[in-house]
Amino acid sequence: MNDSHNQTYYILDLDRTILNTDKAADLMRNAVSWHNTDLASELAQRIEDYTLLGESFSIRDFIVERIGEDGIAEIETKYNELSAAVDVLNPGAQSLLDYLQTKPDAGVGILTFGSPLGQAMKIHAAGLDVLPFLVTGETFKGQQISSWRRDDGLYQLPPELGGGTTNQIVFVDDKPFSFKGLAADCRGYWVKSLYDAGNEKLPSYVQPVENLKDIIALEDTINQQ
Repeated sequence: MNDSHNQTYYILDLDRTILNTDKAADLMRNAVSWHNTDLASELAQRIEDYTLLGESFSIRDFIVERIGEDGIAEIETKYNELSAAVDVLNPGAQSLLDYLQTKPDAGVGILTFGSPLGQAMKIHAAGLDVLPFLVTGETFKGQQISSWRRDDGLYQLPPELGGGTTNQIVFVDDKPFSFKGLAADCRGYWVKSLYDAGNEKLPSYVQPVENLKDIIALEDTINQQ
């Protein structure tokens, strides 16, 4: 059992928060086109439908349903090659990660909703697998995070996020509903997107931000208090 302890643990969402999901989807479509143009056209339509809703789906699962695990292996290799040549992170994501990883007595990990294999594929291709990550089926991540709170007030992190305990969790996501149930002793940042308007349902301890670099400035202000 990991008995490590952090003063603060930062939990970052993946899709449309630190990852440019649209760019990642375009790269996967290109990788599929290299393998099968008909499948690429079908995939492009599915991506367009979900993008209009501001949602994401498991591209990997979609492909496997049609050509099987043997077929996805070649496509995944091509996808990794294409991703390595471009920056698939959202603006400010790398700066935020660099900032958090140099903070004393702090940890950082990814909590993402979706298909385990599909999300792991995107995380690996983006070079984010240096961070611990947990793929969840819980849309209300705030409730899930709050369930980790122990009777002594500490948060017991799941093994996928490194285990150990933390005094406080800071949660970053692009969906307002993701913060539902987040405990009041946590801190949240809602990264505004084109797909989610309004913040009337956010609790007072969740701060709307325009971009990821805003979080760095706000955290610096808090640390100086």
